[in-house]
Amino acid sequence: MKILAKSDAKIYGAMTIDRADRFVSPFVKALFPCLIWDHDRRFANADRSVLARALLECGCRYAVCGGENCEAWHDAVDEEYVAQHLDDPEDLQAATHVMTTGHKGESPDDVAFFFVLNTNFHAHDFKCYLVLHIGNGTAKEQVDAAVRKYALSKKEV
Repeated sequence: MKILAKSDAKIYGAMTIDRADRFVSPFVKALFPCLIWDHDRRFANADRSVLARALLECGCRYAVCGGENCEAWHDAVDEEYVAQHLDDPEDLQAATHVMTTGHKGESPDDVAFFFVLNTNFHAHDFKCYLVLHIGNGTAKEQVDAAVRKYALSKKEV
């Protein structure tokens, strides 16, 4: 994982994967939001499901989906959550609840702003943030730079 910023006891990291089965969470026993930025539509539905399942199992509690095919990523995370927790008691569903947003057609700057400043919810005050690049693309540096900019700024929403 590449560290993008550290600010106010929070860490913002980025990693790139080219295959769903190669994802390993950089955070141990930490809940976190994840900005999934798809650069090239390389993952099929089954691959998105594998990665969504892995993210949920390792503590992702907010998936912000941007770039190519972001609606499919949004749906994959929602579908995996339902598959894992449909029959769970309400208290367990509340404890594992996952938020998702899709940002179709939005700029890296707009999505980064949302990711850094708007993903805490309920009792969650996240300390770890993950930018997960799916493939490589021209927006990669823009996404990372925008996350860094908002992570290091003192702006309040």
